[in-house]
Amino acid sequence: MLTPSATLPNYGCLWWLNRGPAANPDLPISAVSAMGAGSNVVWIDPEHDLVVVARWIDKGAVEGFLSRVVGAQRP
Repeated sequence: MLTPSATLPNYGCLWWLNRGPAANPDLPISAVSAMGAGSNVVWIDPEHDLVVVARWIDKGAVEGFLSRVVGAQRP
């Protein structure tokens, strides 16, 4: 699931990876996410021992929201 596909560097087997040109530099490279209908998001960050579930979040707000979650973990 963590191996990028041959056609998309930011997609593994059913998981979006924080890699390639679409990577968010605020988020760890080890982070992965699953996105479903209605912008339901499951985001896993092993580096910070976090699992975040957001339901019905505005799709355009997801990246900023996750950046703020990670930023809150920094001392």
